[in-house]
Amino acid sequence: MFPAWRYKLREAQLATVQGRLEEAGRLLSDPELRQFLPVQQQQQNVAGLLSKRAMQRGTSGEFSQAFKDLDSSELLAGQSTAWQAAHQVVIDLAFASVVKHLEASDFTGAMNRLDAIAKRKVVDGKVNTLREVVRRLESAQKMASRGKFALADEQLAAAAALRKDLPLIGKARDLYKEKGERSRVLTELMHRAMAASAWSDVLVHATGLLELSPQCPLARDARKRAWAAVGEKFVDSSAGEAPSPYTKDGDLPPLQLPTTADKPKQPRMVLWIDAVGGYLVCMGEEVIIGQAGPGSAADIAIQADLSRRHARLRREGEGYVLEPLVRGVKFDGKPVQGPTLLSDGDEFELGAGVRLRFRKPHVLSASARLELVSYHRFQPLCDAVLLMAESCVLGPKWQNHVVCRDWAQDLVLYRQDGRLLCRAMESIEIDGKLCDGRGPLTTRSRVVGSDFSLSIEPIG
Repeated sequence: MFPAWRYKLREAQLATVQGRLEEAGRLLSDPELRQFLPVQQQQQNVAGLLSKRAMQRGTSGEFSQAFKDLDSSELLAGQSTAWQAAHQVVIDLAFASVVKHLEASDFTGAMNRLDAIAKRKVVDGKVNTLREVVRRLESAQKMASRGKFALADEQLAAAAALRKDLPLIGKARDLYKEKGERSRVLTELMHRAMAASAWSDVLVHATGLLELSPQCPLARDARKRAWAAVGEKFVDSSAGEAPSPYTKDGDLPPLQLPTTADKPKQPRMVLWIDAVGGYLVCMGEEVIIGQAGPGSAADIAIQADLSRRHARLRREGEGYVLEPLVRGVKFDGKPVQGPTLLSDGDEFELGAGVRLRFRKPHVLSASARLELVSYHRFQPLCDAVLLMAESCVLGPKWQNHVVCRDWAQDLVLYRQDGRLLCRAMESIEIDGKLCDGRGPLTTRSRVVGSDFSLSIEPIG
């Protein structure tokens, strides 16, 4: 009679031929089979194929799957020579991906990748060194965004001392040196213009400074004063002078949100949170994701090889549905053929390698956040996209839509009667006026609390 273990071996061999390596590994892991030499040989064969596939997945950037293959291979045949070689290749590729994340200023992605590498018990100190480099580079970027280029260079110098082999650090130092010099000149010109009450010139110089340092408090304050003095007088050579958005009292009107009756294009804005980052806020119940470019109709534009209207993300009740508009949308590695419901933490892919992560962290809010996992960038440049429903929570808690670690308490943005408002547990200043913890926001509001500040800029 044909032995029972032979049937299992045959089943495992068939699964191997068909590429079902996980199934083959499961069958061969039966302790009762390990005593048979043909089974041991098949275990070595499957382990080798898993190690080979791990390297292929590492090359494609699928590191979580690559590490799973390595673990399965080790379970079958131990740390063989083939396993050790594959493990080193995947680790090296993972370290290289950390550098790519840094080149794209994706510090969160770099830290996440280093955390994954650390779980592999790499003991050469490279992980801790790179973690410190990431922290230094992130600190330098935040300082540069506030116009503190000398302090940013100090952080970069410390990073360079740790990893002299990373060209991106030297390039960043050169860039910040150039920006620092331009910032110094523009700051001097802006001060001269302010002293002469030449507010149009102040606006020009402040805008130039903000292009260099988007969160520079000095430039933001100067631009606000210039707007208050002269309004927003940008002249079109063919259309004449644009009408001022200010009321008769010199104030900006509250931000009016469209109703479902008229259904115009929903407004978007950039939320600049000092010392935290910038976030594109989309107010619509549905948004189009597509390629960035002149005249792009995408609500969420990405600098990548995508269609101009690649996918639609729609809010339905408390959930969100991803709908492909063209071919080239994948979820869980498989092509999306129709509307797909997303859950917190889901990742999906557009085109050739544009990967996004969907987050819906706050159980009491239908608002969500989109993050780029790949090395691409949103346009306008921002850290993430907020899909705002009725409210959006900012603050130190991990479940907030925007995590602001250094804040003492939360700030809530919310919609009411067609307007956008904010609420805090303390007195706050909105557009220079002290409020008792809440108040309406305008199209260019600035909100200041005891330990935070943020600004709103519309982008149409």
